[in-house]
Amino acid sequence: MQTGAINRNRRKLFGCILLLFVAGLYSAIVPQGRAWREATGKPLTKFDWNCALPSAYPRAKLDRIVRNSARQENIEIREEPDRAFVFDLNGDSKPEYFIPLSCGAVGNCDWGVFALNPLRFLGVVNGQYIYVYSRRGGWPAVITYGHLSAIEGSLETYTFSKGRYARVGDGYAIGPEDRTLIQNKPGRKLPKFLERARAACADVGS
Repeated sequence: MQTGAINRNRRKLFGCILLLFVAGLYSAIVPQGRAWREATGKPLTKFDWNCALPSAYPRAKLDRIVRNSARQENIEIREEPDRAFVFDLNGDSKPEYFIPLSCGAVGNCDWGVFALNPLRFLGVVNGQYIYVYSRRGGWPAVITYGHLSAIEGSLETYTFSKGRYARVGDGYAIGPEDRTLIQNKPGRKLPKFLERARAACADVGS
């Protein structure tokens, strides 16, 4: 009887651990999956730092909120923000502004997302390449590619909730498919729907 009770308790414990693992895996994958399913059928635009222009940055209107938002997000601004990439995310014919707040040596940047009329800070996304599309009447997901090494990177997904863009799900490792990457994940190719994205400027990736 005692042995049977121990085995039952072990099975219950194993079942609980399995449920927790599955729940964690589900919460990591499903939000990204939903966002990617919608993005797959949309005309995507890809941009990076090279596509952000000084002439597109309305400094007089955004300078204060840019600085305050960077401080709020604990982002150290090394150089004066002086450029923006403009894109209408929510299809209201009013542009949103992606402003590189801080960039690393390999090309990854913390991009603050801002809107005018009314003036709003919409969150921060991080990556070397940013993939966006427009959703009329709502806020679409933003997908980013972050450079990690000469042959490896990670895709991250940001969705809009409670007035801010925030990262959801687990990173999607990009790299050689015949090895385990430094992210301790198998390498995968860049998904085809991202390969088809339109370059926002001629210098993307240069």
